[in-house]
Amino acid sequence: MYIYLPSCNFTAARPEASKKIKQYLSSKPDVKVVGCCRPQQKQLTPEDTVLSICLTCSAITNEVNPDTPEKSLWEYLLTDHDFPWPDFHGEEMTIQDCWRARNKPAMLDAVRACMVKMNLRPVEIAENREKTQFDGVWRYNPVLQKNLDIAPKYFQNIAQTGLELIPPEEQKARMEAWVSQYTTERVATYCTACLKGALLGGANAVHLLELLTANM
Repeated sequence: MYIYLPSCNFTAARPEASKKIKQYLSSKPDVKVVGCCRPQQKQLTPEDTVLSICLTCSAITNEVNPDTPEKSLWEYLLTDHDFPWPDFHGEEMTIQDCWRARNKPAMLDAVRACMVKMNLRPVEIAENREKTQFDGVWRYNPVLQKNLDIAPKYFQNIAQTGLELIPPEEQKARMEAWVSQYTTERVATYCTACLKGALLGGANAVHLLELLTANM
C-alpha cells in the first residue's frame, strides 16, 4: 500500500492544491491518504511505501522507519498512467532546487521530468541539483524541537553543521539578493520552505504541486 503524507506545511500554505491531490490520490485503490507524518510513523510497515512532498516528512520517515520504503510523490506520478497532466505550452520556468534534496538524485530527476510532462521548459541556475545551498530561510533559523525529538540523528546533524542563524531583516535581504538571478517570469519550487523564501525575495514562485493540479 502507498501511504501519502500530504505535508502539514504545504497544506497550510496551499490548501486548494493540497485538497485536489488528496482527492485524486484517494481515488486510487493502492493509495491511502493520511494526515500528519508524526503519528503516522507508528502505523507504517515494511510492506508500505511512503509518498511524500515534504523533505521533513521524508527525513522523519527514513529515521523512524528505515525499513519502510519512501519516495517522492513526483516519482510516483511519473508511473501513473491516469494522471491528468496540464499543458503549459512550452513556458520556460526556473527550477529552484532545495538543499535538503541535494542527495536525492531520483527526486531531482523526477521534478524535472514532471515539468517536461507538463510541457514546461526547466531553466537551470548555476547552483543547482547537488550544488544547491538554497532552502529559503529554513537554514537561518533554529531546528524545531519537535523535529529534534522525533528524528534526532538527522536534525542534530543539521543543527550542528547546516545552519547559519541570522536576524529576520538579513534573511529577507539574502532572499532578495538570491532571486535577482532568476531570468524567467515564474520559478518552480518543490519545497514549501523554498517557496516561502523565493516569495519573500520577491520572486513569482509556485510550488510544483500547484502546477500539477492545475487541471483538477
